[in-house]
Formats: sequence, C-alpha cells, structure tokens
Amino acid sequence: MLSLSKYFILSILLFHINCSIFKKNKINIYPNSLSGSIIYFSELDKQYKRQNSFNKSWSKLTSKRYKPYHRFRNKQYVVSGHYQYLNKYYIIIEDVRGRMFKKKINSVIDSIITLPSYIFFKETKNQAEELIGNSIWLNNPDDKINFYTLSDHNFKRFEKVFVLGIIDFQNNDNDFPLWLRVESKTGELGFVRFNGEEGRTGFKDHYFTTNPIPSEWGKEMIKQILARKTKIGMTKKQVSVAIGNPFKINITSSRHGISEQWVYKNKYDEIIYYQFDDETLTYTSK
Repeated sequence: MLSLSKYFILSILLFHINCSIFKKNKINIYPNSLSGSIIYFSELDKQYKRQNSFNKSWSKLTSKRYKPYHRFRNKQYVVSGHYQYLNKYYIIIEDVRGRMFKKKINSVIDSIITLPSYIFFKETKNQAEELIGNSIWLNNPDDKINFYTLSDHNFKRFEKVFVLGIIDFQNNDNDFPLWLRVESKTGELGFVRFNGEEGRTGFKDHYFTTNPIPSEWGKEMIKQILARKTKIGMTKKQVSVAIGNPFKINITSSRHGISEQWVYKNKYDEIIYYQFDDETLTYTSK
C-alpha cells in the first residue's frame, strides 16, 4: 500500500497532468457542421439566468478557469470546431483577436453539433433584420414565453403589426434568442420571438408574414380557424394556422401518391393523428 506522503504526491502529480492537457501546444481541433459560423451571445432573462450556471460554462482553451457570461456579450465569435479528450467533447470558438474558448458538449454525431439556445448565428440575425419595415400577423400573443408588452394594449391573435427592429434575449432552453420589436396600428409596442422559417415541425409559429386568414377562404372556414378547430377538407396551411405545427410528420409513398400523417399531442398528452392526401385533410383520429 502507498504511504500517505506518496499518495499525496501522486495525487498532486495527477492533478497537474490533468490540468496541463489544455496547455499543450498541439490540440487537434476537428471541423464540424458549424465550423466557420459567426455567432453571438444573447442577453439573458434574470430569472432564467438564476436557474442555470451560465458563468460556469465557457473557459479559455488552455485553462480550466471559467469566464463570466457577461464577458462574452456584444462580441463576435467564429466556431472553430471541436475536440475530444477522455471521452469528453468540447466545442471551440474564437474571437476576433484569435483567442479560443471551449465548452463541454454532450457528443458529436456525424460532425453535427447543437449550440446552447442563448447563442444565435449572424445568418439568423440577418434573416430577422429582413423583417424590419414589414408587417406581420401575431399568432398567439397570450403566450408570455414568446410575446410580451409593457403597454395596456390587448394584442389579439392574427392582429397585424409593424416590425420596428430586433433585440437579442433568451428566457428558456428552446427556440431563437431573437425578438422582433413590433408596433400596433395605435402605436402600442410589443415584442414577439423570431420564428425563423414558418411551419417548422416541432416548433410554434409566433407570427405569420402573410395574412393567415385570407378572405378567399370564406367566412365559415375562417370561423373554424378562429375557434382553433379543424375539419375534413382543410388544407395543410389551414390546419397549421388553426392548431399549430405538428411535433412529427410521417410520410408514406405508394402508387396512389404521397400521404402525410401529422402527429400532435393534446393537453392530456394524448396522441392525435391527422392524415393528408394530395395536400387535403382526409382523416383525423380524434
């Protein structure tokens, strides 16, 4: 058995060896699906910030000391790649001065990596900025996670608003940390989370870029949609506007054509299926 003194010396030696791995001159950084992407760190909601250890996530490439989250704000970074050490994976980013930082991630599968929800891409920021100066139609302003206002104005579903600008802000672990600053016809201000592409499977559309209930659909159809109801004969667009996007889509191909089965969950967590043939709703399991 090792004596206490030898055990102590061995422990200190192993500690220094473990720390020195990040100080080696040669660290193999491998490219992945995000390499070359320009990213930014968003502002964090105070309550959301208290629930997570954001100040203990990122550190310099050659150090184990964490860098406070606020030090990453208002700066631009580029994703360099990732590396692996002792079955642990790290994402590597680089600032404009060439300094590299790392964060532990779960895994790398086929070079595909998912970044934390508080990070947004320059490309996504550009997409959001393209909406400035345009009108959008709100989808669910009662959803306080994805829409908020400090005004007394009662923003309505499908209300047409004008986009004034964008801000970066994150308050949960899902969806984009970018928000559109919008104005009602009466001049009241609000903020709605940026969608990205409309109709994404598994995600909500917080707004629409075109009128979601055009008059040519007819009064009866619009009445159904406003009541969040579906009926046989509806199009995919009408169903998604009425009840939202499915969390999963099953596609079947046969000699009769291509069919889609949209999968939803109700408030009781029960599965409901909607069957589409030739873009038309033909069956629902509810």
